[in-house]
Order: sequence, then C-alpha cells, then structure tokens
Amino acid sequence: MASYCIFMSLELLAKQEPSVIQALYRLKNEVFKDGALSTKHKELIATAVSCLLKCDICLEVHAQKAKDAGATKEELREAMMVAMYLSGPSAVIWTPKIDDIIE
Repeated sequence: MASYCIFMSLELLAKQEPSVIQALYRLKNEVFKDGALSTKHKELIATAVSCLLKCDICLEVHAQKAKDAGATKEELREAMMVAMYLSGPSAVIWTPKIDDIIE
C-alpha cells in the first residue's frame, strides 16, 4: 500500500480543531517575542529556514515580519545567503519571490 501525506490548510484546521490552532499561535507568540534574540533576528532565522523548506507562504510571511521588525534588505539577503551555503544554491534561487523581497 502506498503511503502519502495529506496537507491541511490552517483555515480548515482552525474550523475543525480550533484548540490546536490556538495552541499553535500561543507557541508562535511565545517563540517570536524578544528574548536573548530579538524578534527581528528570530524572523531572519525563520526567513532562512523558509528558504531551506522551500515554502513560499512561510518565506513571504517571515520576510515581511522581519522587515516590519526593522530588518534591512541587506540583512534579508545575508540570511538567505546563509541558507544557500547550508544547502547549496537551490535554497535561494528556487523562487522569484526572493527577488521581490530583496528589491
């Protein structure tokens, strides 16, 4: 029997399992608040990880949140270059969204 993965949208999950989404957002709010690392630096890390995961939505959300927290284009570019170093050029050049974010 073949195995497969079923992806569920957050919207559907929120309707079917609201307590799960509420817990997820509580965790997100706790993780991304200022601590030893600033929110800006945490969002830059999340942007780099989004490149590695090749998740368009994650990339857009975290890059915008990094910008909102004060990240510059240069900081975003360097975060994505770290991702590229760790996994090769495909981590950075896989989507034209990266060009939009940096420009």
